[in-house]
Amino acid sequence: MRKSMNRVTVPKDVAALCEQIAKGYERRKKAYEERRLDIIYSTGSTFADPIGGSRSPRSFSDPCANKAERLEKLERSLDAKFITAVEQSLMNTGTDVSRDSRERLRKAILLNCESGREHPYEFLGIDEFSRRDFYRRKERFITGIAVALGIIDI
Repeated sequence: MRKSMNRVTVPKDVAALCEQIAKGYERRKKAYEERRLDIIYSTGSTFADPIGGSRSPRSFSDPCANKAERLEKLERSLDAKFITAVEQSLMNTGTDVSRDSRERLRKAILLNCESGREHPYEFLGIDEFSRRDFYRRKERFITGIAVALGIIDI
């Protein structure tokens, strides 16, 4: 990793990994929310389920504690860390432009990460940004993901 003037050069393999993390952001977020809601609205069993799968009437469990434990485990999952890293990087993207431009820029970057061939700069409709500026901002977004995940330090 080399530093030069306000830019950090991210190794290509790290940049590719972070772009793939951004690519799966929408899918991961949807699945995460579904799992979270499943845990919250699931009905807790009145008996603890031992590993063997049979219920023993003598071992009671606390459904609220069980849900809290499962939610905590979900929050510590790799997908949750990926979602948080992408969201942190998105929050730091386009802070120097108007609100409307910022939202369009963020959506354009995510679309470009999903498929640069299907969504190149020319088809994104963000005329307030030059091609060069857009790809620099995308590079900073990717770097932000790497920093948020602790892969690189600035």
